[in-house]
Amino acid sequence: MRWPWSRDVAAAQAEARAAVEEHAYAMKRRIETERKSTTESRVAKVVRAELERNGYTDLLQQAMGGGR
Repeated sequence: MRWPWSRDVAAAQAEARAAVEEHAYAMKRRIETERKSTTESRVAKVVRAELERNGYTDLLQQAMGGGR
């Protein structure tokens, strides 16, 4: 025999499981985004330093097939 509220309890448990899965997915995406952002900021700093050291022309020449 099932209680009348058993269906509501089962639905609430399913909803809670779905919320836990969504939260885990969101945390994973947040961590990946932060890692990617950190990497991109490091690359931007290196490119900026290279640009300031060598100038735009040298960097452009290298990108287009090397300098002379």
